[in-house]
Amino acid sequence: MDTEVVDYDLPADPISHLILTMHGYNAGDEATLAELLGFLNKVTVSKLGVTILDLESEDLYAVHAYLLRSLPVVTGRLATDNYVRTLTLVIPFGRRLYDGHECLPGAHKGDRKLRLDTTVPATSWDNATISLDTIELPGASPARYLKTYAVTLAAPSGTGHADIRIPCGNRLLCHQLRLTTVPTTSSTTWGIDQIALKLKNVEYRLTSAEMMCLQGERGLRIGNPDTTIAAQGLSPLNAIAWLDYDPNSDEDGGIDLSAETDAKLDATYGVAETEVLTGLELVSSGGGV
Repeated sequence: MDTEVVDYDLPADPISHLILTMHGYNAGDEATLAELLGFLNKVTVSKLGVTILDLESEDLYAVHAYLLRSLPVVTGRLATDNYVRTLTLVIPFGRRLYDGHECLPGAHKGDRKLRLDTTVPATSWDNATISLDTIELPGASPARYLKTYAVTLAAPSGTGHADIRIPCGNRLLCHQLRLTTVPTTSSTTWGIDQIALKLKNVEYRLTSAEMMCLQGERGLRIGNPDTTIAAQGLSPLNAIAWLDYDPNSDEDGGIDLSAETDAKLDATYGVAETEVLTGLELVSSGGGV
């Protein structure tokens, strides 16, 4: 399989969101959702080298579901050779789309870049292409915009408690955990069993959350995420849990970390393994990115 990394200039006007659609044909059988996502390795948005969004496709899929309260659209759920299939992912720059108060501020032409890191499918999907639309809000003067980042957490030295340091300086909306280990056949093992948020080493808001409850709590935003038949494979959300600090998406939602210097997640690991942590933050525009 061939890997290709391509950079694109984004328009200069304020941007609400991007709509990225992958398009291709079944190669002999129904391409699973995991195989569709495998075409897109990573999406990065930056301005003058400063990262605004940096996510692998599985994490972007889950961020789309969290913010839009619905699953990404997948077409062509048929096991027919050469049947057209598409998967659309929304890349948001605010909690609500088309919101001139919360979007990516305008910039000089050429300052903002979109980078797509792709791997051309070899056996599951034929002639795959990517289309991109930008949803612009000319004249908008946003007070803030959404910054989304992901970090791979190194495996701790063993199971049990481990601290996960988190950035301070912005308003924290959500943490998204993508676990390596989740319950499978005859197993109830989780990579992380419990988790709490601590500010200055004191539990705050999220004091002790069980992973199985956090997974079930996804239903407050999107309902049941699983696909309908075994041949389609498990949903990417099967390995995702949200630590939701902004459940109502209101004006004062989230946790203000602008004056904090010591913030961390206290995780109880069931398996000493790597996990992926995604953070969603609101950044004050201050006249620009």
